[in-house]
Amino acid sequence: MNQDDIDLHINDIEEILKAQGIFISMMEFYQENSQIVDYLLDNKYLLRISKFMLDNQMKQNRVKSISSVPQIHSSGAFTISGQQYYYLINDYVQGNDLWSVIQRLTDEQKYDIGREIARFLNELHSITAVSYDIGHYIATIPSYKKSWKDGHLEYIGLLRNGLSEVDLEPKNKDIVSKAFDYLYTNIGSLEYQTGAKLLHNDFHPKNIIVFEDRVAGIIDWECSLFGEADFELTHLFHWCIYPSIPGKNLELLLKSVVENLQLISNVPNIEKRLTIYQLEHELNQLIWNGKKQEEERMQRIKGWLDGQIDDLFEKWQME
Repeated sequence: MNQDDIDLHINDIEEILKAQGIFISMMEFYQENSQIVDYLLDNKYLLRISKFMLDNQMKQNRVKSISSVPQIHSSGAFTISGQQYYYLINDYVQGNDLWSVIQRLTDEQKYDIGREIARFLNELHSITAVSYDIGHYIATIPSYKKSWKDGHLEYIGLLRNGLSEVDLEPKNKDIVSKAFDYLYTNIGSLEYQTGAKLLHNDFHPKNIIVFEDRVAGIIDWECSLFGEADFELTHLFHWCIYPSIPGKNLELLLKSVVENLQLISNVPNIEKRLTIYQLEHELNQLIWNGKKQEEERMQRIKGWLDGQIDDLFEKWQME
């Protein structure tokens, strides 16, 4: 979605805000993606508008007691010219996303920010549930009450069924087959579990806001769910190893996060577990995006199968 898709005038938005007791003097476009448009209000609030229902409020309410989480002030729906819109107003976190500033940070600053991130995740993962949500971004299998391993076995089966509908090149079918061989061979590494912890589940450098070289806030909670704590590292690892912009170096920061995360310090076979999560992620993306991402996903699958995570842990142990 973009601004042109939202048939609203500034007067309409101001009336919505006034109805919530919010009076502003400045509103400007902030960012957008395919489903939402965000506006910055007085450098204090973010107004999110979408034609799709926003479930941030319930998810952010789960973490309202945790530091570094922007608070929601209002949410609801309204209709203009026959079109229904959903909106959400929450705090604006001043600063820049970590992705945009990582290269100018010193090694000491990167390690310190990694330690702050780990401290935040340790606090987040203290929130628990009695069941798991299995899946990337959204729960493919929600409220799963059996084991973490069994949940992923079911998830892998669903991925296999979904990929049977994707018309892949013959050579790439062989790569996918090797990925499934790895998953089934190493699924036993998921037997270790500490219980369902609250996860951000889209935890990457663009959702980490930094101000004056300190972590100022964690944004975008739409994907949060309950899973094992090490699953939270999925996106940090693939943003480190496969950055969308070459030259962005997250390795020292990632090492710091791993070293300071309490709940993963004793996880056996952590390299295999993280590789499973990455392979599941690539296979899921193949289902969602099909042919247009086929070669990109195949290169990543081959890399994970070649032991990129094992190599990273081995390097850290030698340093």
